[in-house]
Amino acid sequence: MKKLSLTIAIVFILVGCSHFPSSVKITVGEQEDSTSNSELTYKDKQKEIVDFINEDMNEIASYEKKANEALAKVSGENFRNDKELHTVLTNEVLPEYEKAIEKAKSLEVTTDELNPIKEEILGVLDIYYKALLLEKEALEKNDAKLIEQSNAMVDDYLNALSDYHKNMETLAEKYGIDYQRE
Repeated sequence: MKKLSLTIAIVFILVGCSHFPSSVKITVGEQEDSTSNSELTYKDKQKEIVDFINEDMNEIASYEKKANEALAKVSGENFRNDKELHTVLTNEVLPEYEKAIEKAKSLEVTTDELNPIKEEILGVLDIYYKALLLEKEALEKNDAKLIEQSNAMVDDYLNALSDYHKNMETLAEKYGIDYQRE
């Protein structure tokens, strides 16, 4: 299983903690603000989007980083055996991803345009989490087909992640925010 187990770990390491940007800055001046108390102003929406990226996404990324760092310690060149990989997946990686998912579920957004972004993030995290669960199951069953399924899910994850970034870039541009991936 060593060769097959490493494929998913290597992809995770390549993606690393750069899933979400670590900072954004506002580059365009204010636009017309709405005067209605029930609607957010352009500036309010802009601030919420910046906070969403700089605070919420960074917290989620911190959980991903911990998970990936733990995985890196037992995969690739550091791989020793399936049992150790299984233990780390079970005791370190999966719990960190569960924290990321719980944080994403708990996000409260008031800007309408952030609702689909929030759902997209949940979907991205769910794909990655399910790939990890399949990896764990594959190790338990010594099943190469499950590894292949897990690796296919990683491809789905990378595509969904790319879509998230494109959608976030579009939204950021709409509100004069310089969205930078790091």
